Amino acid sequence: MSLEIPVDEILARVPERARTAYTNLVTHRDSRYDELTGWSCAYITQQDLADEMKVCLRTATRALSDLRTIGLVRILAWPGAKTETQVRVGAVSIASVFGPIRMAQEQMPHHQLVDCAIRMLVKSNRELEDHMPESE
Repeated sequence: MSLEIPVDEILARVPERARTAYTNLVTHRDSRYDELTGWSCAYITQQDLADEMKVCLRTATRALSDLRTIGLVRILAWPGAKTETQVRVGAVSIASVFGPIRMAQEQMPHHQLVDCAIRMLVKSNRELEDHMPESE
């Protein structure tokens, strides 16, 4: 059993507006994929995203919130710099190197593995955002 969870399986947990926002963020002309991290980065405002999606700002904001809730998007902002939107593109590996945990993971139903991937993404994003300087 693979302990790599594709992004598509995580995206299946969110509304269509969030999947549309995800696609627009990943395919945006300014988006750049970093193969080492599995994240795509872009400097795109929520209004620009709304315009690309052809929806109102509120819908785009809610879509980003949906994506942040499951860990597929993180927003990095700091004083004196543009806000950076990062989107998870690569699969999420949840494999543990600790034998007993790995054995338990291999016995889990697939939907629980997806839940684990979401928890890992949310936790790592929260830790990263906690280390960002406060914006003014």
